Amino acid sequence: MSNTHARAHVRGPQPILGPRLNLQSSSKPIQVGNLNSQDHDDDDSKSEDNTAIAVPISRKEKRKQRQEQKDFSSSTKPSTDTETLTVKPNPAKKTKPAASTSSIPTSLSMPPGTSTVYPLLVCSLGNPGAQYANTLHSAGHTVLSVIQARGLYTPFSKGLSGLVSRPDTTRYSFSIIGGLSKTKGTGLVEGEDNFVLWQSTSLMNISGGSVRKAWTKFDQETRARGAQGRLVIVHDELEAALGKVSVKDGSASPRGHNGLKSCQASLGGIKWWRVGVGIGRPESREASVVSKFVLSKMDKREQAGIENAAFAVLSTLRDIQEGKK
Repeated sequence: MSNTHARAHVRGPQPILGPRLNLQSSSKPIQVGNLNSQDHDDDDSKSEDNTAIAVPISRKEKRKQRQEQKDFSSSTKPSTDTETLTVKPNPAKKTKPAASTSSIPTSLSMPPGTSTVYPLLVCSLGNPGAQYANTLHSAGHTVLSVIQARGLYTPFSKGLSGLVSRPDTTRYSFSIIGGLSKTKGTGLVEGEDNFVLWQSTSLMNISGGSVRKAWTKFDQETRARGAQGRLVIVHDELEAALGKVSVKDGSASPRGHNGLKSCQASLGGIKWWRVGVGIGRPESREASVVSKFVLSKMDKREQAGIENAAFAVLSTLRDIQEGKK
């Protein structure tokens, strides 16, 4: 019995083994059944998806496939914006721009001398003679003397019914053969102040008449040159602090200043400017005290205050000359 059982076991039907399958790479499980002819025909009628076996590929081949896909996609991309920008157009012919004053700075395109600058007759009021020199009431004379001493004007000399100082137009030149030579210029150098300085030689209370004569002569000279002059009067200002400079229209109230009263009476309808230089005032308002104060000699502090005011006066004169006042 035992041998029969053994033989039966050996002779029993053995399963038909097909080709070795790679079960790990298959995407679907494989059914193992009775592989007879009928089953085989049914399997042929089914789609290849049920019987196809996935063949593994190496990593090298995968990298190759990815590289081919990348090359294909890059070759089919349209041209980028940067590529179109690299195309250089045909260079245009260079043309010389036409000259135009619109591209030139105003300071260069404008010919010199086109801005309005008024020649000034600058008159100072005070009392004449050594007795009244360097007194507070003659502060106007002191200021003009400081301006003249800058070296740009001739020394004061008689003229225009008073003492006059004009711009110094003397020019110096040097050559190897002739050495240093001096010539008289015909006019001002650009940028110089076009002032004529004039000091009254009349007493303060009657100075208006001499100012009128000086202006009449100066106005004739400037009109002959095709220019329009302006008249400025520099005077002491009792009601202002020492050295303070102010500018007013000539028709403003003289506030008790007899020299200004005389000028207003003599100049009539002539347009003029007045520049006041402060001298301070005493505490008392009695006429005798005020008169003694303005006719007294200046001490060192007062002298320095009046002389330093000359720089502010000069700045004011330039504003009037340029039409800013």
